[in-house]
Amino acid sequence: MMQRKNMVWKERMSEYWMIGLLLFLIAVFSYISPVFATRGNLSNFLRSIPVLGIATLGVAMLMISGGIDLSCGAITACAGTMAAYLAVYGCHPVVCVAAGILCGGAWGLLNGFLITRFELKPFIVTVGSNYMIRGLTQMITGGVLIGGLPGWFYRISNTNLFGGMIYSNFLIFLALGAAVVLVMKYTIFGRCCYAVGASKKASGLAGIRVNSHLLKVYFIEGALAGIAGVILMSYLNVGASSEAMGLEAYAIAAVIIGGIRFEGGAGGMERAFLGLLIIEIFKNGMAVAGLNTYGQQAVTGLMILAAIVMDYFRKKKEESV
Repeated sequence: MMQRKNMVWKERMSEYWMIGLLLFLIAVFSYISPVFATRGNLSNFLRSIPVLGIATLGVAMLMISGGIDLSCGAITACAGTMAAYLAVYGCHPVVCVAAGILCGGAWGLLNGFLITRFELKPFIVTVGSNYMIRGLTQMITGGVLIGGLPGWFYRISNTNLFGGMIYSNFLIFLALGAAVVLVMKYTIFGRCCYAVGASKKASGLAGIRVNSHLLKVYFIEGALAGIAGVILMSYLNVGASSEAMGLEAYAIAAVIIGGIRFEGGAGGMERAFLGLLIIEIFKNGMAVAGLNTYGQQAVTGLMILAAIVMDYFRKKKEESV
């Protein structure tokens, strides 16, 4: 009983620490730049969250299950570009969006199949598929932007709903986020994710079809990346195979900062949201403070390294208990 109370207390302290960091970042960037706390910047901030946020949902679910995907950004670009391409050629909106989502899901399923069927390391498989997917997408499009998109495609992300502050892409993200949280907390599928991440062998002995479950998780993660791709290309109003570079690194950093371990089996989706907010506030704050792109990349890389170190010390502390 005492051990359980200590774990709950530590989890709450971790959440309080992240909330404190969020408030600290907001205060610092508000002091550095008057633009940061303005209505216009808040609107831009809310519009910029959904792409990384939706990708982070999939990556969080996957990492809880003991997997990882370094091709998430490439899948996002490929799926979004496919949806944009079909939209330009006059396909029905439902067909375009569904094709983008299924494209993402298919790439995720391929990753899952290679990993489970041949017992390969997720890191190596998804590094390879990252280059393959990105290369195929750019080869097919010739690296050329796909313009001339119909008005309905632009409105997927850019429909103004609440006085210029909240747009449709943010509501899509909130709806998906709520659905994923409910699935992970209150369904058998969510409990299986935690069980498989904690121990594949024990899960198998308990009757869980581990490989089948992982295939489903990789498919869902890919499908969420596909949705992020459609949202991204709609937001930009163009099909661009070169977009979403490094998206997977930001998503993994957000998940780790939120307390989800590399090894899987622990961590909550709600805390992944806090990690996402920390990453996004940091990115937005650096931009409005006038830090150039190279400086932003350097600081972002430092944050990712810090997240990995945090995960290392978190693991050491748990092992010592």
